[in-house]
Amino acid sequence: MLAQIAVEATRVVLILFIILGTIGNVLNLFIFTRPTLLKSPCTLYLLAASIDNILVIYTTLLTRLLANGFSIDITITSNAVCKLRSYVGYVFFAVSPYFFVLACFDRYCSSSPSATYRSWSNKKVAKRLIIGAITLACILYFHMAIFFEIQSGEGGLSCNCRS
Repeated sequence: MLAQIAVEATRVVLILFIILGTIGNVLNLFIFTRPTLLKSPCTLYLLAASIDNILVIYTTLLTRLLANGFSIDITITSNAVCKLRSYVGYVFFAVSPYFFVLACFDRYCSSSPSATYRSWSNKKVAKRLIIGAITLACILYFHMAIFFEIQSGEGGLSCNCRS
């Protein structure tokens, strides 16, 4: 009985997260792609964060909903899918906060009295830092692609970190 309540709660909460998250991030994309806002390097960071959040929703939350809410676990089909989902999920989750920190750094630089700091607030630097943040996250979480694998346990097969 309690397990069924947990499954239903998981379904409801994750479906709400997927629907509301999609709506919010699509609205962000609509707003941040306005020509007047695209002039600001800070907008590039927020645009990248919104795109990343959509990727998190449809790679991580959707697969979690299918696995825990409907017992359709695609991560146990092969070790490659298990490793890829884990790696991509961790990278996408990690990158979004980096973008918000970079946006804060950009706002600090753009309002600085120092001309040297203000020069860091431009679109060319923003694009390079976005690529750098993605590359850094890919490197930092590469061990997930190595150590995650399908394991059998009490509840059957699952995709977990190898110990």
